[in-house]
Amino acid sequence: MNIARKWRTRLVTSLAVGSALVLALVGCSTDSGSSEPADDSPIVIGATLGLTGVFSGPSAGYQLAYEYWLDQVNAAGGIDGREVQMVLYDDESNPTVAQQLYQRLINEDKVDVLFAPYTTAVGGAVVPIAERAGILMINPGFVGKEIQGQASLLVSTWPYQDIEYSLGMFEFLDTLPAADMPKTMAVITAQNPFTLAALDGFDGTGGALNYAKERGIDVVVNEQYDQTATDLSSLIETVKASNADLLIALSLPNDAALIARTVNEAGYNPEFYCQCGSQVTSLPNWPDLGEAGINVFASTSAYPGQDGFPGLQEVSDYIAEKTGVPGAPAYSAVAYAAGQVLQQAIEGTDGSLDAQVLREYIATHSFDTAVGTITYNEDGTIDFRQVLLQYQDSGNQVIWPTELATADAVFPLR
Repeated sequence: MNIARKWRTRLVTSLAVGSALVLALVGCSTDSGSSEPADDSPIVIGATLGLTGVFSGPSAGYQLAYEYWLDQVNAAGGIDGREVQMVLYDDESNPTVAQQLYQRLINEDKVDVLFAPYTTAVGGAVVPIAERAGILMINPGFVGKEIQGQASLLVSTWPYQDIEYSLGMFEFLDTLPAADMPKTMAVITAQNPFTLAALDGFDGTGGALNYAKERGIDVVVNEQYDQTATDLSSLIETVKASNADLLIALSLPNDAALIARTVNEAGYNPEFYCQCGSQVTSLPNWPDLGEAGINVFASTSAYPGQDGFPGLQEVSDYIAEKTGVPGAPAYSAVAYAAGQVLQQAIEGTDGSLDAQVLREYIATHSFDTAVGTITYNEDGTIDFRQVLLQYQDSGNQVIWPTELATADAVFPLR
């Protein structure tokens, strides 16, 4: 079998789930001619992404990163001498569709390992399916401290969880002179499991409200909104009337862009404005916001230029080439890292695809990845590591950690 073959993308209609689309990254010839897998049979990864629907923007970053990793790993001889394939379905950004498709991946496609879908609402719906089937799920797709704690075969490549999403912003504020520390905060939160955990924390730990309380910042607005809303002007007027020094918006990409435009149109000028939900300022559509996107803070998992993050620069360059926007989205780094963890675990266990064997190896070893060298906690999460960006006139700049900073923070917002 020629491992270093050219990969191609094929798009067909799924017969299993209505009008769902199937995106399969397939080699030129994969039939082993036997119902029993041969020693050199392909390693097959199964996954879904919201390639259509509300999560299509971030999902595109995952898709590109997966394609790049597959090209790289197969060009280098595969994993343990075996070609790697991915069967990637479009879950339409819908948890119910995703549940049906993961059943198909397990029962019909007979995949060896699973990658989690994008966002907590979708991912949380499919984790029990993978657990019941006894299949290892590598999770670059979503964050969820509570979900991770309830699953035995779920391993994250995110270097921070939902409850920690705003922590980088607060730790940056800790570096400022006392006179610059905000005294009041407004927080607006999408009604989504992920963002609500980012607001309240879990089991008394984390969450924007707790981080503010620890620093003596008075919360003057704490409102939730429907993430499918198309007009948030009244909510932003309420925030503006509070004259809060710090605006924390816990949102996903589409509503994050809507909030940024609405803040700009309302003329609200807080000292600091963080889109501390999804990693939006590194998405390809953020520059399209123009002035509305300038000086907004947001986190990311890793950023090009960090040393000791193998593959980060390369996958970032690839995404930039494909999208025309420099500075790869956080989703691309964690997606690429998922492949790296899987490869190192399989090779470290002499080619095993047994879920329990791989999970035990992952629990007891370190991995060199695009999000840094990582080791795992008991619940399959990684210790906190984050980069805080600010989208300035010149594009994204690293603001925190201080030792990585590429520019000083600009504040107030305007």
